[in-house]
Amino acid sequence: MAKAGLAKKIITTLIVVSLVSVLITAIPMLLMTRQQFSNYIDKYDQAMLEQWLPVVSETYAQNGASGLQDLLESNTMGGGMGNGMGNGMGMRRGGVAAGMRMKQGQRLVVTDMKGTVLADSRGLLLGHQANFDPADVSSAPLMNDQQKIGTLYVISPLGSGLASLENDFINRLTGSTVILALIMAIIALIVGLLLGKRISAPLGDLSTAIHNVARGKLDQRLDLQGDEEFEQLGRDFNLMAQNLENADQNRRRMTADVSHELRTPLTFLRGQLEEMQNGNVPANAENISLLLDEVIRLSRLVKELDNLALVENHAIKLNLNIFPVNELLERLTPVNIAMQDKGINYSIEVEQDIQHITADLDRLLQILLNLLSNAMQHTGDNGMVKLSVRRQKESLQFSVTNNGPGIPAENLPYIFERFYRVDDNRNRRAGGMGLGLAIAKGYTEAHQGEMWAESSPNETTFFFTIAQ
Repeated sequence: MAKAGLAKKIITTLIVVSLVSVLITAIPMLLMTRQQFSNYIDKYDQAMLEQWLPVVSETYAQNGASGLQDLLESNTMGGGMGNGMGNGMGMRRGGVAAGMRMKQGQRLVVTDMKGTVLADSRGLLLGHQANFDPADVSSAPLMNDQQKIGTLYVISPLGSGLASLENDFINRLTGSTVILALIMAIIALIVGLLLGKRISAPLGDLSTAIHNVARGKLDQRLDLQGDEEFEQLGRDFNLMAQNLENADQNRRRMTADVSHELRTPLTFLRGQLEEMQNGNVPANAENISLLLDEVIRLSRLVKELDNLALVENHAIKLNLNIFPVNELLERLTPVNIAMQDKGINYSIEVEQDIQHITADLDRLLQILLNLLSNAMQHTGDNGMVKLSVRRQKESLQFSVTNNGPGIPAENLPYIFERFYRVDDNRNRRAGGMGLGLAIAKGYTEAHQGEMWAESSPNETTFFFTIAQ
């Protein structure tokens, strides 16, 4: 229904726009043409009056009304030359009339002082009272010895509605305009059908795909063809669907991972407590200490889950301060001691111009402790760990490098996902719970920075930036 409705609207709009365009162009053109013809006829009628007035006045004065009708009829289009006009007048009137023949559809009428028609080129109103609309006629008084003896009328074919070449032209022009409007409507219909299908078909596919995604089919993808905008729309939809699918998979995996992380220590705690209850395991300080360690790990898991929730909901509130870089390095002293105890060569390199840092000290310390702890766990023999701080435009770039087995290239894109471990065989005690990097990345992004990793077979480096 949506597809047909859209196509129908497009077709209707194009037809209406086409017809309105034709009307907007044609109506003023017709009005202007009619007005120009009217002005032309008025001027022509006035010229005819000026030409006919002396002839009609002279004929009327010399011969009276009897000669007027013959004069007008003999000079109508298609009529013959004047005959029986009186001695001495025929050649003059004939010669004048030959140059003044009335135009087709034009009409001359002569009335006396009382308005009675004395002569009519059409012979329709002879003896009747003249009653003309001033808009349809042009008139001039007939004079003899400075006295008015009657009136000469020239009737316009446009005003009176009589057939004329001008009216024929306007009628043809009107007919051509109507035909043009029909042709434009047909063209608009064809273009509308093609354009409507071109636009509505991809939108129909998109609508179907959206409904599928809404029903939970997150693997739905589109391959929209056509204009660049539709192709971009298809790519954006695919990206959105991919993100939704990834989020759904992450949600499912997180549920399974949390269940696994909780099940393992709880199973251990339950087993140990049942054994103690049955008397199979003594409830001495050593066994109680083991149980306490599991409780501590569970507490740490819950705390990290809380931190992860803050990260993923973008609800981290930073306590930004400016502090000396030496204060940060002093807080990392326990790491230095732990590195020395493991025989790891630990070094720090800070550019000389970096004296102060703007950040949340506690969050920044958590990021560095997580990265340095990972580096210490995964460094090889004759281990080396290096912390570097460099200025990079309007931010600071930190890097933690360690030698030892690198991270496989296929694992790099996923190392910042929650509960992800490069080695699935590691237990929680050896490899952690897989939340540290996800939380560290969230803290970095809260500082308007980014975190990434680079790895080779013998060396791995984690980078992150914080805005200054």
